[in-house]
Amino acid sequence: MRTFCGLTTDGMLDYLAAIFHLAQNADKVTTGALADRMLVSAAAASSMLKRLQDSGFVERSNADGITLTEQGRLAALQLIRRHRLLEVFLVEIMGYTWDQVDVEAHRLEHAISPNFEERIEQLCGHPQRCPHGDLIPTKDGSLPVEELAPVVEMQPGQSGVLRRVGIRDASALRYLSQLQLTPGRTVKLVEMAPFDGPVTLELGGALNGDATQVLGRQLAEQLFILPEERVQVDPARQ
Repeated sequence: MRTFCGLTTDGMLDYLAAIFHLAQNADKVTTGALADRMLVSAAAASSMLKRLQDSGFVERSNADGITLTEQGRLAALQLIRRHRLLEVFLVEIMGYTWDQVDVEAHRLEHAISPNFEERIEQLCGHPQRCPHGDLIPTKDGSLPVEELAPVVEMQPGQSGVLRRVGIRDASALRYLSQLQLTPGRTVKLVEMAPFDGPVTLELGGALNGDATQVLGRQLAEQLFILPEERVQVDPARQ
């Protein structure tokens, strides 16, 4: 069992990472939302939160909900770093597809040593993004802020580069692969039907298929774009 920032259980780390992820998409993290993500009862989540609070890794208030302390955030990002490096390793070295790696990385992330983690990073060429486009935290726990927007917030005719896919459902990822909607692809919003209707995208450099793809609004909301006017040379691996 690994120890991060004084933590002694894998379960505590999993909770911290879950809180971090929830905070990226919500104004306030609640016990109920955390319990749903961890697939446990609200009572079980509350019990773990008390342990984390007593250990100085989280703070709780009615106004702000559940927030990570500086120490808690560092521990969460250390685990997230390992998870995303493992995903890169599984794709680039082991030959997995991007829809298979989330579960496998979760199984491995608590088992490998710091030396193994470092060898993975070196072997994969110091990647900056996981296969889904998420940035990989640095060793010191820093994570750059990237200003991306869901494709549904683009205007018709606007182009950009698909940087991140914010979904881990295996069937959805396989479907996006079939549509050639993977990080690094240039896309242009052609049309967005009203009343939550379908979204039509034009793909730059499409291979072996139609350059125009249509997908549902719910899935399109999980595609995060760097608008064309902000596209610069990006050293991050795609």
